[in-house]
Amino acid sequence: MNKKITAALIINIFVVIATTAICTSYWFYTNNPLVESGFDSFKFFTTDSNILAAVSSLVLIPFEIQILRGRRKTLPHAAVVLKLVGMTSVMLTFTTVMTVLLPQYDPAFLLLGTATYTHVLGPLSALVTFLFLETDSKIKLPETLFALIPTALYGSVYMYNVLISHDWLDFYTFNKGGYWYISVIVIFAVTYLISFVTRLIHNKLCK
Repeated sequence: MNKKITAALIINIFVVIATTAICTSYWFYTNNPLVESGFDSFKFFTTDSNILAAVSSLVLIPFEIQILRGRRKTLPHAAVVLKLVGMTSVMLTFTTVMTVLLPQYDPAFLLLGTATYTHVLGPLSALVTFLFLETDSKIKLPETLFALIPTALYGSVYMYNVLISHDWLDFYTFNKGGYWYISVIVIFAVTYLISFVTRLIHNKLCK
């Protein structure tokens, strides 16, 4: 148990530090033509999902330290559910990049530099800790629905700015051909599938 918590703690600290450093760097440097200032980086789900995953890691860190010091035995269930939500969000980012964006954009733009972390390492770090390391609290089936909240919130903002105000370019190409409603169905289905499947594996590996 202590080995798993130690590994989770190390990864969570890495996630918090890496995400903080990368998001801070956006205020000083960016090679994204759609970003004019650091604040613009928050219009991307990549940035928002990685921040959410980092917050879920940050919440767990003090409890994992307490477990290693023998001051508590298990992680708070609410914190593990939050990790599910953060993990699902960054894995949606990973899935979108690999299946939708990679065929359309330069692979170097999507996978090198800070994108190596935000599109690959960050999502996989959240996945590994949730599935294999933070496994002392089973997730109830209805709790998988919480993972849809970030997607719904961001999706609403994205669609408003793309379809109504026209302030944003359709950089995720979700309205390609005018089929935004199909994209909405697919995105929500993929989001829930990630949450549902990872919950099954997580619960199987719980002690």
